[in-house]
Order: sequence, then C-alpha cells, then structure tokens
Amino acid sequence: MKLNTTNFFVFIVNVLLIVGLNAQNNSYKAGLSNLLNAPNPEDIGVRTASQIKADSEDPLEYGYVDDNDIVWSTTVWEVIDLDERVNFPLLYPTDTFSVGNERRPMLWWLRQEIEKGAIPVYDSEGGDYFIKKLNDIEIEDVFRQKFIYTESEGYGADRQNNGYEEIQNLVYEQEELFGFNPYEESLSDDEMILIQSRPNFIKVFPYQIKREDVAEYFDDGIITYQGFLDYDTNYFDLPTDIQDQWVLVLSEMVEELLFVEDEDYEWIEVEYAELRQWLIKGVWYFDKKYSELIYRPIAIAPVINNPDLKDRESDEIESDEDEEKLPTAEDLLADGPDSDGDGISDNNEESGDYGDLDANDPDSDGDGLNDGFEVLRGLYPDDSDSDGDGTMDGEEIANNTDPLVAENEIELEEVDDSESVDDESVAVQQKFKVLFWIYYPHAREILKRGQAFNTRNMTQSVSFDEIINSRRFSGVIYKEENVYENREVKDYMNNNSFMRLLESERIKEKIRNFEHDMWSW
Repeated sequence: MKLNTTNFFVFIVNVLLIVGLNAQNNSYKAGLSNLLNAPNPEDIGVRTASQIKADSEDPLEYGYVDDNDIVWSTTVWEVIDLDERVNFPLLYPTDTFSVGNERRPMLWWLRQEIEKGAIPVYDSEGGDYFIKKLNDIEIEDVFRQKFIYTESEGYGADRQNNGYEEIQNLVYEQEELFGFNPYEESLSDDEMILIQSRPNFIKVFPYQIKREDVAEYFDDGIITYQGFLDYDTNYFDLPTDIQDQWVLVLSEMVEELLFVEDEDYEWIEVEYAELRQWLIKGVWYFDKKYSELIYRPIAIAPVINNPDLKDRESDEIESDEDEEKLPTAEDLLADGPDSDGDGISDNNEESGDYGDLDANDPDSDGDGLNDGFEVLRGLYPDDSDSDGDGTMDGEEIANNTDPLVAENEIELEEVDDSESVDDESVAVQQKFKVLFWIYYPHAREILKRGQAFNTRNMTQSVSFDEIINSRRFSGVIYKEENVYENREVKDYMNNNSFMRLLESERIKEKIRNFEHDMWSW
C-alpha cells in the first residue's frame, strides 16, 4: 500500500511538471493578465493550465448542412486589399523580430503548417477549384520565387527566347562528345553502355512536359528528339494554339535543363511585407433551419508583388547624370549685364548657346513669354511654337497645356479606358502574383491559434479564424458565380475601375436584399 501511495505521489509530481513545461512551451499568446500577475520578469508570458486549454480549443464547428435546408445560395470571390486600414490585422506585423513571439502575421501561421506538409496546397492557377495539388518538391518553392534575369542582367530570358537553338546546341555538344547522336532511335549495345558510363550526361529526350495544362496539347505529353525537330520545322503549319504551347515547351526545357543559378536566374524569398492582398472564395446561403443568411469561406490565397517586375538597378533606363540638366537663373545672368531684363545676360544671348536671341528684346520670338522664362523651362526662346502644334507657347501656358507636347500627339497617346488595367484591387494583374490556394477548412485549426491585433480592445484577442468567419474585413467582389463560366467583373465592366467597384457593390446589395426580401410580406 505504501508503494502504491509513493507511485501515486510520483505520478502527480510528473503531471505537474509536464503541465508546467507545457505552459512554458505554449506561451505563444501572452494575455494582459500574464503581465499583471507575473511575480518575476521570467514569469511573464507563462500560461496557466486553464489558459493553455483555452488556447488549444478547436475552432467552432460549422455543423452539417443538408441540401433541403438551403433555400438559396451564391458563390463570390473577393479581394482583401491590405492597403486598407481595416485589413491591417491580416498583414501586420511584417517584421517578426521587433515584436513578441505571440504576435505573428496570418501568412506566418499558414507557412508553419505548409512547410511541414500538414496543409495541402493547390496551384495558383485554378486552385480555388482545387484542381492541382502541389507535390513536395513544388511546396519547397512556395515561399520563394524564381526571378529570371533579363537580357541586361544575365542569360535566362535570352535563352528562353531562343529555346530551339539552345536545346539543339546541347544535342550537338553531346554528339561531339560521344561521336554519335545519343537520341537516335536505334543504338548499339556499346553505344548504350558508353552513354550510361557518363554520370554527368544530361538526358534531354524523351522529354516529359511538366506543366499539365501544356502537356495535354501533345501526345502523352512526351517530346522525342524526332518530334522536337518536326514541331520546330513545321512550326508555321501548326494551329495557333499548338504554336503557343510549343513556345512554352521550349521555355520549360531550357529552364529545367540549362539554367544556372546566378547566371540565368535567382531565388527571391517571399517577405511578409511583400504581401499585398488576400483572395477569398466563399458561399452565401440562406438556411431555412436557422432562418438566416450565412457566409461560409471556402478557399483563401495570398497575393504578393510580382517578382518579375522587381525594381533592379540594371533596369534603369538612364541615371541622374544622363538626364539633361536645365540651366539655373544664376547661370543665365552670369557674364555681364541684362539690358532687356529678360533674365539672360547680354553676353549669353549673343553667344547663341540658347538660340538666336535679341539682347534688346525680352521676348525674341514674340510668343508672350520672356526668353529667360522659356530657357528655364526647357522651351525654345527663339521659336514661338516649341511643339509645332499651331498654338503659341504663351497661349498654351495660359491654357494650362504643355507647350512641349503637341495636341495631336496627346490624342494619339490617350489610353482607351476599355483596355486599361487600373484596378489595383484585382490580383490577376501582372503586377501581382497569387502564391497558392488553400482549402479554408484545412487552415481553420492553425488560424484559430493565431491571434491578430485587436484594434478595438487590446485586452481581448481575436483569432484570424474569427476575423474571416465573422467577416471583419473589407472585401471587393471581383467575380461571382454566373452563367458566363463565372466570368470576372473586369470581363464585362472594362471601362474603368470605378464602374467595377459599383458593380461589386451591386452584387453585395443583391445578396443583402435576398435576406431582406425573405421577410417582406
């Protein structure tokens, strides 16, 4: 009996130690009470058993929904612009070194599970329909983006643009190495042994196309050496869609077989500050069992700045030294008096450096502007119509138009609003890039653990899962479920961004009105 009592005492001590260790290991969330009640600085952030239990609670279950309970439903896609103040909790903190361990951005929480392989990740193209799941190799590159060098930086883009020549040169090199073409259909046993004896041999053909959307255009998605020659020889006889896909095949082959890091490309790690938007797909449905309109998030995707548009020093067209510098007022008045008071000294006017000017006439070209005024602004003081559009420079200045740009040029350079892409809220623009899509129910458990900054009450924390499900964010609808293959708003409201915003609000109003009309008698 004494032995049993001793064992029980040891068991209780071990349990208390484990609870204490867990309290310290699970201190990812530090409430205000932990700070106020801590007797020593090292006790700050140590969670009690009840607090740990509250932290580890699973998100509130959605519950089962029967088809007979759904009276009406619609699916919408929204973009959450992180430049809006109300959406800041879904972005910050971007610098995790300057805050406590309990504060991390939403993308950080997802990243922990993705890199461990605990959350399935879907391809950025069509991922909201969960068509293609990323494999382990592709997941390794989710949080880093390959930046292919432009012509001024390296060889990557140039090699891709000359894909056929690059691959063919590789084949020629191998043919010189072996003394025969290693991709001929019939090779002798000795030739096969010689090929296999080369450990660094780059096997080009047969080539298995990696991109599934491209592979479907070719037989079994496999390119043989003879097929490689045939496709390129008969390129202009191919259908247009096959031509486009063949260019992508060549680009893929060059990138996989020939690219060298730091010569053709570099990896750019995704920074939290690069996050610009969240895309979210959700379903609104009216549940007659609860007699209410309910929102259910289905998929979510982070959007970053496109690394292909990264600003680089080598991309600068001209430096400050190369820019044409205009003279200053002091330069114009140097070297003598100014008889006519036009802001240019007599000696400078007679030198001809600023045109054929009259030292005794402040307005040599008679356009209503002093010669000095025109020189300081880059105009021609000896030409009354600097841009040659038929309107004198003085008149253009009075009308607030540019005297260096002809009116007919302005008409030619005007951008058609129907073709402009000025809506920064839609992530399909080239300037933004979708990283991946996640099935939202898979992410709920980790997002429940992640705590966002509560701007209204810092004492009461709020989880990212609560923010999403309670729709405590500002979103703009960029696509809705419709008969036109779920086309996006920009596809039919392409005149300007303001009209797209109004269309988004119209769709929201339609959803709100459905619940209102349900109770209208």
